[in-house]
Amino acid sequence: MKIFIVLCSLFALGFSKRLFHNDQVLRVHPTEGQRDLLEKLPETFPAIDFWAGPRGSGPVDIYVPRAFVGPVKVYLNRHRINNEIFVEDLQKNIDNERSPRPEQMDLASFDYNVYHTLDEIQQWIDDITASYSIATKVHEGFSYEGREFHAIKLSKGGFAKPAFVINCGLHSREWVNPATCMYAVKYFVEATTGSEESSILDDIDVYVTPISNPDGYVYTWTDDRMWRKTRSVNNKVCIGVDPNRNWDANWSGPGASASSCNDLYYGPSVMSEIEVQSQANFVASIPNVKAYIDIHAYSQYWMFPYGYTYTHADDYDMLNVIASDSAAAIQSVHGMTYQHGPISTVIYESSGSSADYFYDKQGIKCSFAAELRDTGRYGFTLPERFIQPTAEETFAGLKVISNYVAVGACS
Repeated sequence: MKIFIVLCSLFALGFSKRLFHNDQVLRVHPTEGQRDLLEKLPETFPAIDFWAGPRGSGPVDIYVPRAFVGPVKVYLNRHRINNEIFVEDLQKNIDNERSPRPEQMDLASFDYNVYHTLDEIQQWIDDITASYSIATKVHEGFSYEGREFHAIKLSKGGFAKPAFVINCGLHSREWVNPATCMYAVKYFVEATTGSEESSILDDIDVYVTPISNPDGYVYTWTDDRMWRKTRSVNNKVCIGVDPNRNWDANWSGPGASASSCNDLYYGPSVMSEIEVQSQANFVASIPNVKAYIDIHAYSQYWMFPYGYTYTHADDYDMLNVIASDSAAAIQSVHGMTYQHGPISTVIYESSGSSADYFYDKQGIKCSFAAELRDTGRYGFTLPERFIQPTAEETFAGLKVISNYVAVGACS
């Protein structure tokens, strides 16, 4: 019966835009012994979604559709699991996330402080690379639905400089990430001679991908604001794969799901998603890559391998110093605190992640994963007024990594 209800819901979503009226996000504060109970919660309530999972060390955020709010609260209270309503009406958060505005397809009037559609972002890529000689549009790959996506190469020229790859938009509902990546490009191209940003490009090349899951991103604008996965059809009950559980890094291990209807679904096979293949091949094609970061949201974390194991990476000491310096730089901008450390200990075990893949399989020592603002009050619906401060502090962290690459620490 539960499966039937879920299937009916999915069928209905195919014909109308998904709305979230009176859906809630509960913040749960479990004891260590209660985390096992929370992990089993989807078995009883398959429609819930862990926004911050039970295997971390902090609070657990659970998205609950309105039809299940009462039963889920009964379950939590029955097991004496401390909980509170963190988001009372998710649709209100979505409605207040951004302001209505005309389409922006002109660089001269482009507003970096609003969320942009894929068409606007693609036009911005064309315009920014046409307007600044240090910026070049680079083909990265295609999506399942045939959308081409690109990176922007930022370079002053020179032979075989070390490269730093910055990726955004792998999880489609995390809108602040593409906005932050676009801001990073803006800071570099508008940098004045002698500035820190300009000096960084004297020593290294930077590649920025604003959107690496274009199908999912479009779907968050047209159909389901909370869509996380790709849009591939794999002859399963539900479509889409979590593109950050699909990489060849202990694929299908802890922290990933075998269920196609789960947001953590690892896919029908390792590296099955064309978006994942495209990015892997793209990074492999860049000479002398020394650093990579995959930017996500939310929770305010600055992390490094490993995600699939609690064993420390060989370069743990170096990575921990860089992450600590990045977190300090971030805090110096607006006072925001970012926790740093290995992915598995900071957030939770997660197999098949991009950071682990590029560290293990492509030998990129300085591989990182970030979770930007906030700590859950808005979660995936961070209002537009927070775009600029988030971008400013994130860029401070990115400059730290850039400078370590420039001095050869990541070689």
